[in-house]
Amino acid sequence: MRIVAVRQWFIDPASPQIFRLFGFAGTGKTTVSHEIANLVEDDGDGKVLYGAFTGKAALVMRQKGCRKASTIHSLIYTLDDDGTSIPKFTLNEDSAVKDAKLVIIDECSMVGAELAHDLLSFGVKILVLGDPAQLPPVQDAGFFTNRKPDFMLTEVHRQARDNPIIRMSMDVRAGKGLEHGDFGACKVLRRGELDPAEALAADMILVGTNVKRHICNRRHRELKKIDSPTPLKGERLVCLKNDRAKHLFNGGTWTVEKVRKSNGAAVRMVVAPEDAGDTRQSTEIKVHPYFFEGREGELQWEELKKFQQFTFGYALTVHKSQGSQWNNVVLFDESAVFRDDRARWLYTAVTRAAKTLTVVA
Repeated sequence: MRIVAVRQWFIDPASPQIFRLFGFAGTGKTTVSHEIANLVEDDGDGKVLYGAFTGKAALVMRQKGCRKASTIHSLIYTLDDDGTSIPKFTLNEDSAVKDAKLVIIDECSMVGAELAHDLLSFGVKILVLGDPAQLPPVQDAGFFTNRKPDFMLTEVHRQARDNPIIRMSMDVRAGKGLEHGDFGACKVLRRGELDPAEALAADMILVGTNVKRHICNRRHRELKKIDSPTPLKGERLVCLKNDRAKHLFNGGTWTVEKVRKSNGAAVRMVVAPEDAGDTRQSTEIKVHPYFFEGREGELQWEELKKFQQFTFGYALTVHKSQGSQWNNVVLFDESAVFRDDRARWLYTAVTRAAKTLTVVA
């Protein structure tokens, strides 16, 4: 039925440009999108393109067999760099999207109105995938989730139910508490039981509050014996605010390639996006050192607007992690802070892990 519904939408020229296919973790959204893509390509009706808001989400799509999945930005924008001013990204009228028959977008809750309108301007049909059990999208996002789904997947596949992470996500969604223990790919530890080596080995540490984020980032750097208050080459940063002219987006993680200058007034660095694949584009940023001390709240707007906004990215809040996924995640359960959104926060956190998850609760 689900394939029939999507296929009928695709072949009907009078149908809307967007089809919203939503479902919980493990219900087979990606599998359905594969089947639809194969139908489109097997019919000789043209190519299918895959995209996501973040480079990390695009990487996860590629790992799941979505060929050449990339960020939406790299799909539809081009770098306009005349060498005389700050490089800007402008809509690419010759984008491959214009010749595609279908574009499939994952983690669609992260897409804001401006980006969505630019994508829709090509007139190509868009199949968007989303999970309504996750936290509401961050500010200036959620264009595709502002309406009810055209089709909702609710049955978790048998093989997914055997996955400890998916089983935990189902329990959390049902309102059940976490049970301490080792469940193979997933384990739940008590406070104080986490081996620091596990935290260092994690691809990402997730927390609930900014206070905990600062503590974890500081501790991570201490364990790595880094005593510089500002970033060094090779360190991971996270972007805190969009800067479209520089192709910077809130929640994106970056690696420091070079530190050009660092003093009490500013830190100038060349950074490169993580897991961007062929679309990797380094850029130069200027950040106030207060951001690396957790003191950015002391800066006035007139001062803030002179800088890009970055901080250390070894630990992220779950809100900042939306739209991304990592193989090995350590999660500090601060769900109690979010009260009515407790279950959605924890569900979103758990489903950020692709292979192994360690929860400290």
